[in-house]
Amino acid sequence: MTGFLIYLAVALGVAVSIVLPLIRPLLPKPPAAKAAIATDMWAFAKPYLITGIFSLVVALILVAFLGETIDTWQKAFLAGYTADATLQKITT
Repeated sequence: MTGFLIYLAVALGVAVSIVLPLIRPLLPKPPAAKAAIATDMWAFAKPYLITGIFSLVVALILVAFLGETIDTWQKAFLAGYTADATLQKITT
């Protein structure tokens, strides 16, 4: 795999790590909870989006650090997801 494709796979792992917490509130809830979620969605999503931008830089560093050890998209995806999930747990 080329370095660019590996970076894209790492970035996809990062994106999944960011999107999962964002869509969790969209799971079925009682009617009163739905109204509260709609008004607070930006406030809820903003920290994840900022973390996501930072995490894409981390993905670039991860690809540079791991280099040739990431040779499949699966390894790259898991490296990105794991790095971002860990970063989110540390920062939030």
